Amino acid sequence: MAMRQELELARELINEKQYDKARTLLRKVKDDPTAQKWLDHLDKVSPVAVEKSAQADNGPVTPWQYVALEVKRSYGIQYKVNGDGKPEWKDQPIYFPLNELGREGWELIGFESNAEFSTYLLKKPGVGENKKIDVWDQ
Repeated sequence: MAMRQELELARELINEKQYDKARTLLRKVKDDPTAQKWLDHLDKVSPVAVEKSAQADNGPVTPWQYVALEVKRSYGIQYKVNGDGKPEWKDQPIYFPLNELGREGWELIGFESNAEFSTYLLKKPGVGENKKIDVWDQ
């Protein structure tokens, strides 16, 4: 694609307020004075919220959302996901809730266990909802 075509496409993206896509395209021709001027303008009207520190030229970082699968082994096996009880999973082996969460796109990234409590940490792309929860009486 010629530089002129890239600038025309970037202009269309900016007009459609697709600033991240326009920014990615303009970075490919950042030596062009017009592209640099438009990049500077984009940084003013729509700053990139999260960038990779070592590789800022590669664009924004994918935000992650996280869940905690909490397991309590006392009078059977009980499960909670981010504080919400999952009675339908009661007494199922651990692979059952992990497979259920995996079907929703969650990936296991960590595990912690002590006595009768275990916590499995999972993540997937996106922005998660932050909410405070009631904790189990211990």
